[in-house]
Amino acid sequence: MIQTILTYPSVEGYSLGHVSSKFDKQACRKALSIFVVLDGQPFSAVEGEGFKYYSKVMLPQFTLPSRRTVARDCFQLHLDEKQKLKAFFKSDCNRVALTTDCWTSIQNQNYLTLTAHFVDNKWNYQKRIISFTVIPNHKGDTVGRKIEEVLRDWGIRNVSTITVDNATSNDVAVAYLHRKISTMNGMMGDGKCFHMRCAAHILNLVVNEGLKDKHLSITSVRDAVRFVKSSPHRATKFKECIEFAGITCKKLVCLDVSTRWNATYLMLEAAEKFQAAFDKLEYEESSYREFFGKGSPPSSDDWDIVRAFISFLKLFYEATNVFSTSQSVSLHSAFHQVSAIYCELKQATMNLNGVFASVGGDMMEKYNRYWGCATKMNKLIYFGIILDPRYKLSYIEWTFKDMYGVGSVFATGLIKSIKESLQKLYDWYKQAYDQNHNRQPLGSSENNVSNDETTAGRPSLMARADAFEQHLEEQDSIDQQNELEGFYSKFEEISSTARRGSLPSQPQPSGCA
Repeated sequence: MIQTILTYPSVEGYSLGHVSSKFDKQACRKALSIFVVLDGQPFSAVEGEGFKYYSKVMLPQFTLPSRRTVARDCFQLHLDEKQKLKAFFKSDCNRVALTTDCWTSIQNQNYLTLTAHFVDNKWNYQKRIISFTVIPNHKGDTVGRKIEEVLRDWGIRNVSTITVDNATSNDVAVAYLHRKISTMNGMMGDGKCFHMRCAAHILNLVVNEGLKDKHLSITSVRDAVRFVKSSPHRATKFKECIEFAGITCKKLVCLDVSTRWNATYLMLEAAEKFQAAFDKLEYEESSYREFFGKGSPPSSDDWDIVRAFISFLKLFYEATNVFSTSQSVSLHSAFHQVSAIYCELKQATMNLNGVFASVGGDMMEKYNRYWGCATKMNKLIYFGIILDPRYKLSYIEWTFKDMYGVGSVFATGLIKSIKESLQKLYDWYKQAYDQNHNRQPLGSSENNVSNDETTAGRPSLMARADAFEQHLEEQDSIDQQNELEGFYSKFEEISSTARRGSLPSQPQPSGCA
């Protein structure tokens, strides 16, 4: 139903004449469905008195549908968008990467979500949740069969990788999918890079291994924050201490969650800025010291240890943010984080007198379990940095020297293995391209790779980037020096022969005395 409506817009009270616009009932209902979906509104929102009044003022000709009608419209919108995405997967999308996760709700319902990541025709990164469903259990076969069912429903055959956490059941699910996708000839290369372990989950295991025995200084600061947050009176007293100490920081102290190490980092990072206020509180509030019982409020040594923990955990916190990003591709920045973390742990374990000697040792052991062996690391993490034109293979070689030492047999073998694997993947892509050379290209656009995803806002990684740039300059200098020394050596040989008067008049054959 389309009606033409005449309106009379005006500016400062002066009429501008008749303007024709069209009222489209179906377009209004679709827009209403999009509003409900995008803003996460309940279907009953359209039956609220306030929303009815707003809609009547905005467009009196539009009669609001009931919540049941809105529910049907939203479901139809889902079906329409699904058909569009199916068509895209079939005609224009060459390959997708999958991520999946399972969890159990408080109602003991088992859920599975599956997300497809791909590049559109304009070379923009896209992701879509293609399944959110209830499953009977979290067994590997159950998860694998459900994912296979979803892929068949969407018509997806070509899968590059699937990213899962480190649950044992996921190994079974990935092995099942590997067999099924291989039979459909949808595997990328030989399929050795198919299983991608969630880097954020591994990093969480690594840090929790080191912090499983919480340091007493952290416990002391946590109790101090808990005291301030325990009542309005204490919070007001703490605010007075902040003003007296002249602290201008606008952050607020926060309690951490015992099961989340990054929350502990944020608690320490915020509390450290208010050390002077906590010290003042010890003398201004008598109940503050009593709150600790047999313990004591944080001392200056405790705050020094906390600052050391903040500096130590900052790299892991920033790496978690990089690994957990959902708005951009992070593969080309993963190796920066992995290598920097290794060097940080290596340095911590070497300092036997440091606070983090035992902490770093426990974390290094867990790190090596997932990332310390070349066969356990998905080589796409290396490929991402090699294919980055800012770094290429030379950065991998330089970083391995920094990680494992110059002349390391392990590093040499790892580099050889990486090059061989990359060559195999290249040959596979070349063969696939040659077989499908008549296929139209996906299109082109400006380069969307952000140059600030690997180093921006992360001083430690910026320092490594600067060190690598200096290494390249030194290498160029050494190469030029060697070439120059070779030239001088040859020049001195010729000059010496000429001075002795024995410079041959005819060129001598190669190998002659």
